[in-house]
Amino acid sequence: MNEKDTIYAKWLNGELDASELEALRKSGELGELEAIINVADDMVLPKYDLEEAFQKFKSNHPPRTAKIVAMRAKWAIGIAASLVLLAAAWFLFGSGETQIVADNQETATHTFRDRTSVVLNDGSNFVYDKNNWEKQRMVQLTGEAYFEVKTGTSFIVETANGKVEVLGTGFNVRAWGDKLHVECYHGKVRVTAAGQETVLTKNEAVNVVKGKMENKSTISHASPLWSTGTSRFYEENVDDVFKELERQFDVIVNAPTLGRPFSGSFQHDDINQALNNICKPLNLNFDVSADGKTVTIE
Repeated sequence: MNEKDTIYAKWLNGELDASELEALRKSGELGELEAIINVADDMVLPKYDLEEAFQKFKSNHPPRTAKIVAMRAKWAIGIAASLVLLAAAWFLFGSGETQIVADNQETATHTFRDRTSVVLNDGSNFVYDKNNWEKQRMVQLTGEAYFEVKTGTSFIVETANGKVEVLGTGFNVRAWGDKLHVECYHGKVRVTAAGQETVLTKNEAVNVVKGKMENKSTISHASPLWSTGTSRFYEENVDDVFKELERQFDVIVNAPTLGRPFSGSFQHDDINQALNNICKPLNLNFDVSADGKTVTIE
């Protein structure tokens, strides 16, 4: 696959970064890509006229000299053919449901075709329907993610503990275990859980624990702390804190079920210091195996 085909494939999967998307837009190719997708969406792909697409492409990209004409024409035919092949592959083989996963000790970034972006924290994942994205912007999230949502149709994040609905904003959703924690950095979000509802604006946050929504709180940071290498907890079950430690350091934590609340934080660069931050306030002891892969809590 050549470089152009790679760019087209990344666009179809919503994986272009902002600079790549802007370059595609300036080249004039983005509009033609979107037209191809619209054809596929309407299930009339076989009627796509390759010659018409080529002529349209030539009219939008006039040659500058006679020498360049042949080169550009050959290149344009290749583009048109590549677009049809890529669109056909998307139409025939795309199931629509797409899962984006961040492995332990890794984050994952995903950009949708409308330039909405998501950054997943370690061990998190979300699922969405790429074939229906423009009509219904909805993701099902497990874990934690930071969203930058572009203005458009309503954007909904569904979790096991409630949902968050926004229209053009930046926010973070943390949904592990029986807890939902939402922070808003700019714009406005609506949080709904178990028949309760609240609206967050800039620098506000809310917790939902076991279906109960707590009062809103104020935050001072302008972006998720985990994006700068810090995990922060607010009266959370220490058993869930150890699970977060497992994801951030890719280790196995052997610990009894404690069920005790923990408030505090740890950095992602030193496992011993992180364990000390968690265990010392709770009078717990810990031991890290020689290979650094197993932690025992007593």
